[in-house]
Amino acid sequence: MRRDLQMPAQISPFQDSPSARAELVPFLMRQFQGEGACDADQWLRRLAYWWDENPFADAHPCRGWLLRDAGVVVGFLGVIPTLYEDACGTPVPGLIATSWAVAEAHRHAALPMGMMLQRAGRDCVMVDSTPSPEVRRLLQHWGWTAQTQVRHSLVWRGALGGILAGIGGHAPWPPRADRRIVSDPRLVTRIAPAPTPGRLQKHVTPGYLSWYVKSPMREHHFLAVIDTGGALSSYLVMTRRSLRGIPSWMVVDWFTTESTHEELHALVFHLMDHSPGAQHAWRPFISLPSFPDDDPWKGLPVFFSREEAVCHHHWIPSCLAASPVRHVIGEGDWGL
Repeated sequence: MRRDLQMPAQISPFQDSPSARAELVPFLMRQFQGEGACDADQWLRRLAYWWDENPFADAHPCRGWLLRDAGVVVGFLGVIPTLYEDACGTPVPGLIATSWAVAEAHRHAALPMGMMLQRAGRDCVMVDSTPSPEVRRLLQHWGWTAQTQVRHSLVWRGALGGILAGIGGHAPWPPRADRRIVSDPRLVTRIAPAPTPGRLQKHVTPGYLSWYVKSPMREHHFLAVIDTGGALSSYLVMTRRSLRGIPSWMVVDWFTTESTHEELHALVFHLMDHSPGAQHAWRPFISLPSFPDDDPWKGLPVFFSREEAVCHHHWIPSCLAASPVRHVIGEGDWGL
């Protein structure tokens, strides 16, 4: 055999360590330019957030795959461990695909890397909410389910929102002596008991909420209803967004243990009159996303709605294939 023949690039599991991260970061900096670009410190902060601070880091041992050519990193496909829960409320492991990049000269290796990800889904849920058009085609070919449409319902904030609510007969949630609205996830001690969800959905814990809200890549704000012991029954997570140039607060995650949406509506009414954070200019709108067959915002003083394309892709293992999925905007690595 001729020794001068070049060996093909090799795919191997990413073996996480400080030195492995230090080797990976320069490749990620070169590959991700423009939107989402990070300097070295920001990338290291993200990796620590995904794999060190993540309360679900032990849900799955996988951290992704490296592609090397002559010892040099030329490709990476990362995963962030997470937990979902099945229709009975039992936690199941999940993997969030993230930061899939291959150097142009090695694009032919992208498919084998994707197959590594696909094999990891034999026994766990997988999510990709930021796939490129090429990756979307691959995921669809492999049988991933896609959610491609979301409806944004807009609510006015401030005095005008209150007037519209009054005209429409929308009554705010009456205060309960044993519950209050808080904006600090550290005040949550546990999640209140809930009926069996009947759907596959994100697993929520106090540790997860504190982790998610402090994402290094996107500003998040939190509102929740808790009881006197700190048990959470409902929450919203919001981020700043511009809707055709008009500043708004968009709800990216929402959840309730109640059988009705009354507490979610209470949190929206609270947001109508109270701005998250202390140093932000006034934002006149709240954007409330909803997916088909799941609209928790009915009954609120919505003045305008519009459809928007999204790219939420899930791989559901065969043991869970019959379960419907509860979607929220804040899934996958969007904002992580």
